[in-house]
Amino acid sequence: MTPPTQDYRRGIIAMSLAMAVLLVNDSIVKLVTARVPSDQIIFTRGACVVVFILVGLAATQPQAFRFLTVHRTIWAGGRGVMDASASFCWVVSLIGLPLANGTAITLAGPLILTGLAMLFLRERVGWRHWAATVAGLVGVLLIIQPSGEAFNWFSLLALLSTFFTATRDAVTRRIGFEMPSILLTLATGVVTSAIAGLLGLAGLAGWGRAWPPISVGDVALLALASLFMIAAQQLTIYSLRVAQASTVAPFRYTSMLWAMFYGYLLWGDVPNLVALAGMVVVVLSGLYLLHRERLKHRIAEVAP
Repeated sequence: MTPPTQDYRRGIIAMSLAMAVLLVNDSIVKLVTARVPSDQIIFTRGACVVVFILVGLAATQPQAFRFLTVHRTIWAGGRGVMDASASFCWVVSLIGLPLANGTAITLAGPLILTGLAMLFLRERVGWRHWAATVAGLVGVLLIIQPSGEAFNWFSLLALLSTFFTATRDAVTRRIGFEMPSILLTLATGVVTSAIAGLLGLAGLAGWGRAWPPISVGDVALLALASLFMIAAQQLTIYSLRVAQASTVAPFRYTSMLWAMFYGYLLWGDVPNLVALAGMVVVVLSGLYLLHRERLKHRIAEVAP
């Protein structure tokens, strides 16, 4: 597989678009959660991901499976386990945690990923980059304004979900360009649906809650959500392949900007002044990071 050209601009754009697409997936899933258990939702959506990708590969890229060596399959499976673990920890945490508080905890992800990029990917991260990343976190906290409830076990699950997500992204960068990104997404779908399926079988065996019948309409909604999930995964993987993980990590904060945009467009929600101030901080921190990357790129071009 030919490595993509390294371009921090494309990486930033891809990560920002991934957050927008992922938010659509989350919105669709939220519509179904009132009627369908979380593990059944994860299984159905994951199964749809697998079916759509297999059909698409069979029709357009049957040769893609030749990249599946034992070594690469292990790495892809490990990435899938990280993604599945993040999904399950996040869903369970929402049982006893307000959404705003859970979201606030997950926003530590870019900081964790930046640290992992330094430790395991040998990326150089200066204090200005750290400062801009922290500023973006502060801006997002101003937007969501979480309540001051006590930190509990559900909060720990949300934090664990954040760690798994950051580790998944670091592994994605570590895998490199050896395997087509669609196969990485396929592996995630297989692992996620398999784990959720085992939980469903445990429920049938009397070791948990049995799944209720699911309507055709809900299956259709989850199938639609799976398409957005595939797109978000592809964009995220692409961003981590064309740019350093520490460069694109802070642009996960743009998910809150997209949330505000969708809220205003669909439901007429108008953010308060504190949220607007947070939005300004997020935008300014992103622009500063973009400026720093452009400056580093120019210096690298002149150096030879």
